[in-house]
Amino acid sequence: MENNKVDLLSYWKKSKEIIDKLINDYLADIKDWELLEVSKYILKDGKRFRGTLTFLFTEALKGEIKDAYKAALASEILHSASLALDDIVDYDLIRRGGQAAWAIYTNRKVIFITNYLIPSALNIISSYGEKALKLSIELWKDTAIGALKDIFGSPSEYLITIELKTASLFKLSTMLASFAAKREELVEESLNLGKYIGIAYQLIDDYIDCIKYERGELKELTGSAKQLYDLKGYSYKDFVKKEYENALTNYIYTVKKMEIDQEFSEAIISLPSFLTMGLLNEAGLDKL
Repeated sequence: MENNKVDLLSYWKKSKEIIDKLINDYLADIKDWELLEVSKYILKDGKRFRGTLTFLFTEALKGEIKDAYKAALASEILHSASLALDDIVDYDLIRRGGQAAWAIYTNRKVIFITNYLIPSALNIISSYGEKALKLSIELWKDTAIGALKDIFGSPSEYLITIELKTASLFKLSTMLASFAAKREELVEESLNLGKYIGIAYQLIDDYIDCIKYERGELKELTGSAKQLYDLKGYSYKDFVKKEYENALTNYIYTVKKMEIDQEFSEAIISLPSFLTMGLLNEAGLDKL
């Protein structure tokens, strides 16, 4: 049985290959060259974590991975579209190791293209039924509210901000897995899984920005990282550790309420730590 346990790194690499092909097939159906060029750029080079989550939870719920192909594709399209829009709002010039889409194609063109990509993704999700589509629309609305709070929100709303702006699309990925696995009775639990993964992920992301700011590697803090620092000042480390542990505890509690395939149980339990340690390692940190 030990040899049958899922290794997350290997699973992610294999999933990324599948998702990259799904994206290429999606792009191949776009006939307008200008639309294709910008869409291809927006969707390129992602880590494909969101789509991988959909695959992982679909199989963990004893579903077939092929039934999650459309859900994973839609998750990645929405995630990439949200990043392209975030870069415009934040004036970020770099994305995924290259220039941000708006810096090459102008902000107006990127906005027009995302206005194509977003309903296209929601249309793909509609194949899972009306409930899946309605939940996805609500989660996209939450993402939009989160983006607003990220810029204009109060530090006192920090935890609300990160749940809305980041956890919403993690919730989308895990929620769609319950539909792909034909386990709609687990929709609420699946949403909670994404919520706690997303909160843990953003806590660490903001923690890293605060560390870089204190080291002089960032000139200023923006968005939720600034809210965190304004809220807690030099005590942000203790706050992040506490809230991160809370998120992990709630995540594990939710997992244990669900019927997870034994082959996937260890991978599912360790998933948030796998994702957040990846962020820390990229930043040159070995622990929280």
